[in-house]
Amino acid sequence: MPWKASSIMSEREEFVICARQTGANISDLSRRFGISRNTAYRWVQRYDPNDADWSRDRSRRPRTIIRRTADGVITRIAALRLEHPCWGPRKLRRLLQDELPEDQLPALVTVARILKRSGLTAAPPERRVEQPLQRFVRSRPNELWQMDLKGPLRLSDGHKYYAVGIIDDHSRYLLALQLVSDATDDRTLQVWIETAQKYGLPDETLTDHGSQFRMEDDSTSAFRAHLWACGVKHPQGRIRHPQTQGKIERFWKTFTSEFLKGRSYDDLAAWQRDIDVWRNEYNELRPHQELGDEPPSRYYRPGDRQYVSPIRGICVGRSESEYRRVDMRGQIILSGRKFHIGRGLSGWRVEVRPLGTGIWHVFFRYHFIKELSVTAHCLHGLEAPQPTVSSLRDRANNTQSVTHVMEQLSRIY
Repeated sequence: MPWKASSIMSEREEFVICARQTGANISDLSRRFGISRNTAYRWVQRYDPNDADWSRDRSRRPRTIIRRTADGVITRIAALRLEHPCWGPRKLRRLLQDELPEDQLPALVTVARILKRSGLTAAPPERRVEQPLQRFVRSRPNELWQMDLKGPLRLSDGHKYYAVGIIDDHSRYLLALQLVSDATDDRTLQVWIETAQKYGLPDETLTDHGSQFRMEDDSTSAFRAHLWACGVKHPQGRIRHPQTQGKIERFWKTFTSEFLKGRSYDDLAAWQRDIDVWRNEYNELRPHQELGDEPPSRYYRPGDRQYVSPIRGICVGRSESEYRRVDMRGQIILSGRKFHIGRGLSGWRVEVRPLGTGIWHVFFRYHFIKELSVTAHCLHGLEAPQPTVSSLRDRANNTQSVTHVMEQLSRIY
């Protein structure tokens, strides 16, 4: 039996007193007290009448630790944590890989323990039980950009601004993060143009359905028209489903926690200057979990398609089609009537394809816009005449069947 837990100190004192008597047999005493002979001799050697705590347990901590983390490494981990308070053990260890040799690099669990002992670990937030998401990633840089706005963000004097962000889907490289004074489609488009001039054209640019990307009258926006003119597709995520733009939406969370939190600015220039510094750190230094703890700059390369400002007045489409310029109200004139096409296309020249029987299809850079009718009362026309009894009778006599119209469309397209 081992020492009795209820009187372990007194048991040891009693054993040593018996063992130190003349003629005492250590083997018999060991069996009597239920301990090994090695333990018995060790306690006899530890006996010290001048030390009242001689019978207490001593620390089992080894005198030397072969792979003990150096004090300098512990200090460096704490300094990195204070420099990047939102980064966890994985990201901090990734930074140490560039500073320390392999034999001195602490394990991930060691970094976590050091942070915990130093009191630098925040309490984990409560996690919500969510359905697993279907993740996707493009195979190369500039195949898809994700673009979004955040705001309003306010200066200390109350002036509000909006942050426009563009991120590369493949590499998570933050292409642009710029503050603008308004969230109009023209200002948002200008940020996209400046980014395309610097990094080249992407194949597609994914956005949500914000007013910057779709006009209020449900027509083509100026943003989309410019992208189409540059040969760039403009897909949009499902309404009320931000998971489609998951990378840029997740970036806003990082931007809020690592930059915006606890900051206040009086000057827009100083605010933008600090954002540019943080953006460089995000791209060049900050490890990203989905990239194998590498920074986004390791995976991003500028595109080969250079941005060239598109010409608004050229005719792009079929040679047999007619072409009309869209005025500032978003209208074109066809057969003496005005038709609303969309304010986003103002100043551009659109293609109008005749289908026969007074039906026309409007295209812009091979993208279908809408269908127009110039023979019947047109719901799209702004100045269509009111139908009369005779016109209604003639329309009923000359109306073709839906099947015949579909056959005409199939032959044309």
